[in-house]
Amino acid sequence: MIQLDTICALATPQGVGAIGVLRVSGERTFEIVNKIFKGKDLTKVESHTIHFGTIRDYTDNAEGKIIDEVLLSVFKTPRSFTKEDVIEISCHGSDYIIKYILKLLIQNGCRMAKPGEFTQRAFLNGQFDLVQAEAVADLIAADSEAAHKTALNQMRGGFSTQLKALREELVHFASLVELELDFGEEDVEFAGRDDLRQLILKIQNFLKKLIDSFDSGNAIKEGIPVAIIGPPNAGKSTLLNILLNEDKAIVTDIAGTTRDVIEDILFIGGIKFRIIDTAGIRETKDVVETIGIERSKQAMEKAEIIILLFENEVDQLFLANTFADMVKDKEVIWVRNKIDLFSSPPAPLLQGEGGKSPTEAFKPSPPRRGAGGEESPAKSAFNVVSTNLLKKARELRRTSTETEEILWELLRNRQLGDRKFRRQHPLEDGYILDFYCDESRLGIEIDGAHHHEGTQKKYDAARSLEIEFIYGIKILRFSNREVLEDIEKVLQTIAEHFISSPPTPLLGGEGSKSPTETFKPSPLRRGLGEESINISAKNNIGIEELKDTIVAKAKIKKQSDTMLTNLRHYEHLVKSHDALEEVLKGLALGITGDFLAQDIRLSLYHLGEITGQITTDDLLANIFSKFCIGK
Repeated sequence: MIQLDTICALATPQGVGAIGVLRVSGERTFEIVNKIFKGKDLTKVESHTIHFGTIRDYTDNAEGKIIDEVLLSVFKTPRSFTKEDVIEISCHGSDYIIKYILKLLIQNGCRMAKPGEFTQRAFLNGQFDLVQAEAVADLIAADSEAAHKTALNQMRGGFSTQLKALREELVHFASLVELELDFGEEDVEFAGRDDLRQLILKIQNFLKKLIDSFDSGNAIKEGIPVAIIGPPNAGKSTLLNILLNEDKAIVTDIAGTTRDVIEDILFIGGIKFRIIDTAGIRETKDVVETIGIERSKQAMEKAEIIILLFENEVDQLFLANTFADMVKDKEVIWVRNKIDLFSSPPAPLLQGEGGKSPTEAFKPSPPRRGAGGEESPAKSAFNVVSTNLLKKARELRRTSTETEEILWELLRNRQLGDRKFRRQHPLEDGYILDFYCDESRLGIEIDGAHHHEGTQKKYDAARSLEIEFIYGIKILRFSNREVLEDIEKVLQTIAEHFISSPPTPLLGGEGSKSPTETFKPSPLRRGLGEESINISAKNNIGIEELKDTIVAKAKIKKQSDTMLTNLRHYEHLVKSHDALEEVLKGLALGITGDFLAQDIRLSLYHLGEITGQITTDDLLANIFSKFCIGK
């Protein structure tokens, strides 16, 4: 399909440079360029040759005004990119010279090319299919080794060659099925049903591989989102700056400096990552900071990899307690920052006897065993405690607050849900719970006004999580005001915990679950026992180890020749696969050829949409409008 008009455009980027390249393509290419070029007659030279000469403006005199000395690259039809006559003019990169030459080309019969029009002509003239044409744009936009490799493979044929061959086989069977319809009365079968079934299974297998590769292919093309999450002043912005090797984010000692999401691109090991710095997570009354925190949570939901950045164990416990549900399907990297501030490596907050890790600390001492002899993974709430701690617990019982007395009168003697509660119950590590029910592994704390202040509230949350982590005891916290003004709601909340956690005897029994079965910390909380990456973002310590970990967490399958990166292709492949599934169902039910033909035609339509064998003007306009001018 040869276009009647001749187009021209600048093929190199705008701006001053050593050279600029202008491209001319169309039926009148040599005629038009000959009018402004002084050198050889371009109609008489060989294709794929380069010629020196001058571009001249002959408007005012016969000699012509010299505009520039140039080199012309000549490509004659059909041996060119567009399969038309093409000339590329290499001139000096002055903006004035480039615009002057374009003006001369237009005055002599060219028009300016639209975005992607050269590639569109190449497609329309049969140089390559639509998949390869789109790959040209992907190759231009490729900004990583992986993206470049994928786009280059697609441009050179990639899966479209295989797809075209399979489509031709399906067309052959479709024509035989259609032929049967003309001989319906003779009851003949031109298309063997077993052969058709085998072909469809082969095509489906190929389509399934492409469909399954889309997530990895899209990650290669668009980049893998990585969110940095943590409390204020944990060093998130400093980490972003050191990863990007530039001062992208403002860094101060003032908590809440980052108010919005900051995103930039980072390449590690040939893979593109989108690193996202977020506002520090905390409770605040500042309206702008609150919006920033909400955006941080949205960024975390969209991210595939989450860096949970913390400075100390209290912050680590806060992150685990806050985001356990939000990150359960994500790749999580625990990172301890500011290690340069410690003279020696900080010990884990959740230590067992002898400074053991949280994982080891789950083993109680002495061990508490169930009826089957199994050892509980959590510390017993009844281990031996110090005499001083027992003395303190007894003192607290004698000096109970008004709200504690009110609640105790409603909990004692199994009045609520037939559960036995104890008050001022001591734990091995120095904790004393206001109320404790062993049957439901439930602790209740009544908090005064000072517990609602920022630092104390944060400590209480960490303390509750630590008790749950070590002992498997769920902590419910109520304020004095809640007990005094809405005691029914307090009792209802406690009772709801009974419903969600049926009572389990400590020593087990017939039909009862063992403590091992009932106490299962969330995956994120179990992760607290795993080793975190220790870094100092300020002093560039441990950053290379963090980068290696990010690459290891990236969910990119090994690149193959069949990697799908285009959403348009993905949509049509899924629809084609579904149509073929309907054909298989029809074969199994033995339905007539006319119904089989309908589903086969639908599958062929979607396959043709991918490679461009079936197109519309709107589709082509949409695809090529995204190209740059000159390509």
